Amino acid sequence: MCKYRLPRIILICFLVATIVAIYMASIGRAQELKVENQMNKDEVWAQIESCKFIRTWLLCGVFPNPPHEGEQVYDHTPPCIGLETDYLTAHGGETKISPVAGMIHKRPDGTEAQWFEYISPNDIVDFNSAFKGQFVNVVAYAYTTVKSEAAGKAVLALGSDDGVRVWLNGKLTHDRLVGRGVSKDEDVVTVTLQKGDNPLLIKVEQGSGDWGFVLRIIGKTEMLALEAQKKLRANLTEFQNCELRPKGRWDYMFTPGNFPEIVWDKPYTVEQSIGSFPIKVRWFNDKLEEVTKADKPGRYLAYVEGQSPSGVKIRRAQTLYCRPADWQPWNNNIKAYVDYFPKSPINQEAWNERREMIAERAGSQFVDFLETEEYGAMLMSYFHEMKPLGRKPLLTETPEIIHDDLHLALKRKLLGIEDKYPVLQLPRKSNPQTPVLRKGTAKEAGVKEDAAEKIRVVCREWYEESKEPFVILVARRGVIIIHEVFDETTGGAVKIDTAFQMASITKAITGMMFAQFIDQGIIDLDDPVGKYLPDFPVEGDKVITLRQCFTHTTGLEGHYEWGGMHNPWLDNVILNGIDYLSPGKIHKYNGMGYDLAGKVMEVVSGKSIFRLMHENFFEPLGVSNTTIDDLATATTSSAEDIARMGQLLLNKGSYGDKVFFSPETFEKLLPTQLSEYYPEVNVEWGIGLTWMRANDADAGKGSIPEDKTLLSKNTIGHGAASSAILRVDLDNEIVVSQVRNTAGPKYQEYFIKFLKAIDDSILKE
Repeated sequence: MCKYRLPRIILICFLVATIVAIYMASIGRAQELKVENQMNKDEVWAQIESCKFIRTWLLCGVFPNPPHEGEQVYDHTPPCIGLETDYLTAHGGETKISPVAGMIHKRPDGTEAQWFEYISPNDIVDFNSAFKGQFVNVVAYAYTTVKSEAAGKAVLALGSDDGVRVWLNGKLTHDRLVGRGVSKDEDVVTVTLQKGDNPLLIKVEQGSGDWGFVLRIIGKTEMLALEAQKKLRANLTEFQNCELRPKGRWDYMFTPGNFPEIVWDKPYTVEQSIGSFPIKVRWFNDKLEEVTKADKPGRYLAYVEGQSPSGVKIRRAQTLYCRPADWQPWNNNIKAYVDYFPKSPINQEAWNERREMIAERAGSQFVDFLETEEYGAMLMSYFHEMKPLGRKPLLTETPEIIHDDLHLALKRKLLGIEDKYPVLQLPRKSNPQTPVLRKGTAKEAGVKEDAAEKIRVVCREWYEESKEPFVILVARRGVIIIHEVFDETTGGAVKIDTAFQMASITKAITGMMFAQFIDQGIIDLDDPVGKYLPDFPVEGDKVITLRQCFTHTTGLEGHYEWGGMHNPWLDNVILNGIDYLSPGKIHKYNGMGYDLAGKVMEVVSGKSIFRLMHENFFEPLGVSNTTIDDLATATTSSAEDIARMGQLLLNKGSYGDKVFFSPETFEKLLPTQLSEYYPEVNVEWGIGLTWMRANDADAGKGSIPEDKTLLSKNTIGHGAASSAILRVDLDNEIVVSQVRNTAGPKYQEYFIKFLKAIDDSILKE
């Protein structure tokens, strides 16, 4: 196969330059170590009374932290008005404040905020609990003094949710604007303590969700231990980001005979992070028969295993494609025609004029992709196996699901669990039937006659202000009050059944799927993951449970990491970093716990997760415009599909003549206080569900209760980065669905007006 190769002289020059760079870097590091050693020799450390996390504080809040124009929630990007505004000027300001309990400050709206003493029940100071609410777009302060018997160096170790500023002895010593969950010792700042009392002021900003901080002052011994812990985490994370692939760049597509050599993409990183170890590669054909050579063209699976020097089990898998020896796709001058990118800065007329030229280059790149990426090999294998269907392919007949099915079957075979678990049954018949979404009258729905028009007026204004199209469906007692499109784009691009990005509403969908396993007694919420994935521990402080996966208490971070659910051994990649996790110790919002739970559902059910979603959830529910590519994000769906899921929740697990899970199981999905299970986590959270409460601006006026919310306090759902809406009011029997791809201008203003119009439409009985 003829490919471009670098001339030998260029390779020689590159190698020489690399050697010189490594040598110079080693000299630089040696000089750094020399300086560090001198500093260690001369430095004087403060004498701190305790290195424990500080739990006793004076607190004051809450103060405004307004979002950017057009946004619903502050997104932790500059400017941060809450952090940048000094709300303490009446008593010396942030640099000179010396508060006492009872000291009062005025908020911009004229109301008062008062300092009060607060003793946290655990290491993390939870501002939502301390200030007794679930706050959005605010900041608050915490104050204490740190006592040192002698002046000297110390380390301030803290974590915050979200951005934070710290003043020590009146000086700003730390300023970090970031959106994150609380992690102990995430930020490490070297400070100088004076002898005696050292005033310490913390200010933490909040967008939405969890809100608080954790802080301690540590000495040299603790700092060294912390550095070792951080190094371990960095090493394991580096390894988790390494991948196996064919040694030859173009060998994802190879010819019959010997299999390509499989190697780490970054072997030096692997060796430096966890050590050197051999790997064993086993090959399987499309019938899952183990083979030593590729005797015919088609799909082949490589299963790789090894064991690190510390005893950690390594498991990975790949798909490769064996092409016919006489077929060379790069010689076919393939063209790939690409549609014009709508709403792009590209001139459409110029694009159309160059359509053939673009197609030639896109075709060349596509062929290269088929040879050099695993996804390309997976696609090529799918193309090889395709047969005429005489119909449109099903949503379960995609290249990804076929790939996932085959790798899961191999995984269950290798683990010896092919017949271990009972079959997950399809939803059973319901008697009597429960409400389904249907057309009906305002009287049947129990709303005012003008309810639909009042909601429609708000939504029309909303679209005019934002120009962001959306579709809504609002129903009460199953009766649809309004189901309409709000879009005036050319050609009416948005239809009533158009699918939009659901983002983290996906988590609620995954929770409903998992509920079927709970309901049928196949998996228990508090089962350890290791009960089903044998490499994981089932005892000790590293045990991860299914409840932790769904309530963001595994210690995992991020979304769609390491290939997501399409990685057959994603669970093993997670396992490879278990030493830096602290299950049940912190609440950190993430998507990887959901994916880990998905790997459990796969091995137990014998169905790849997205096949399982379609066959055991979407199809029985009558959901037809929904696709899913991750368990915490990456779902697209229509307003009606999402509303059906909402009605399922409102019915406590059933829809029409089908029971997906029982009311008793539904109760297990609801948000609950996690400290009942994990004493250090003082947060309410459910299985893909949270309380969705919006304060009524009229609360406290006249006869309106001070705690009045728009819709009832017992409203569940989940938020979404796309600003899509799913709210299920359990008390008022209302389902609210709105699908869109982004917030657009004035989202928060019209979001509240939207909920207000719905709330006002309810006939009180």
